[in-house]
Amino acid sequence: MCDNTVMKYPKINIAYNRFLDPIFIEWIQSKPEWKDWKPPTKEEVLERIEKYKEEWRKYEKPILKGICSILKLPFVQNIVDVHIVSGNPRAFSNPIVMKSGYSPDEFVDVLTHELIHRLLSNHGESVSTKVLVKLFPLEDNLTRIHILVHAVLKYIYLDVLKQPERLKKNMERSSQMATKGIKAYHRAWEILGERGYVEFVKEFLVGQ
Repeated sequence: MCDNTVMKYPKINIAYNRFLDPIFIEWIQSKPEWKDWKPPTKEEVLERIEKYKEEWRKYEKPILKGICSILKLPFVQNIVDVHIVSGNPRAFSNPIVMKSGYSPDEFVDVLTHELIHRLLSNHGESVSTKVLVKLFPLEDNLTRIHILVHAVLKYIYLDVLKQPERLKKNMERSSQMATKGIKAYHRAWEILGERGYVEFVKEFLVGQ
């Protein structure tokens, strides 16, 4: 359980990964939809990372505290590395690898999303997603897990940061992804819109 009076939150280490970067550049340039993409210079990437760090520092403590509080789970790592590469079609959480093409505020949103995934995966042996299968038997696994992730995000945006415009922008990005064939994120928001987000997280935790 996450005791916010004594909880120590991990250090979020945001840095350029010079070893992964050329691998990702070669990988995404091999994809037809990325054939016209030109990677930024290393100097541009490093400049963007400094802006990411500055923006993240504004929100780090309330976001980490909020994620742990609503899920009642602690992070198990003292340090969470966030690897920045020139380009990445889709951020992922274990390890966290993100592209350098985000705006600073979008970076914060995406990192928050990936940290929720990371916290849940930290407790994969004790936190079961079977309750999501029971609640949403007709949805695919990607949609199911994102109903939970989005419920936590909604709590962060509305109850912790009190910035409903961030929620609106996130939902708009998910809608744009749906037009490109990635429908799970948009579908998860649709389903969550029919439920109370805090109540849903509680329902999930009761089902453990």
